[in-house]
Amino acid sequence: MTTILRHPRPGLSWDWWAVDASGFLVQFTCGPAPEHLLAHMDRVDAAAAWAEQHRPAWFGGGPPSLHAFDGDGELPHYTRDGVPDTPLRWSDAPSVIADVAGLVELRRAVGGSRAIFLDERWV
Repeated sequence: MTTILRHPRPGLSWDWWAVDASGFLVQFTCGPAPEHLLAHMDRVDAAAAWAEQHRPAWFGGGPPSLHAFDGDGELPHYTRDGVPDTPLRWSDAPSVIADVAGLVELRRAVGGSRAIFLDERWV
């Protein structure tokens, strides 16, 4: 079954999180997400606001501590924003982030992937 991917706010930036198949936290900026996540936008927005205040390094300005990917507008193509030396596990993530990340489980491990094409059986 194909997962429907949608951008909740076309033309605007937004952040969301997922868990990869190895249990690591993955941050996505912009681009579409699995449609079922859009029903939880209040939680996603609250998590993003919390992260911006309490984990500003996740948004640039320091060495990456989690797998991070930037979206390509409305396309489900994401490119790596940084490779962490020690990636953050979902189980070690702050609860406000872990709760929303748990809503999207990737079928593959991110590992050293330079790009993720969500429409190619990642979700």
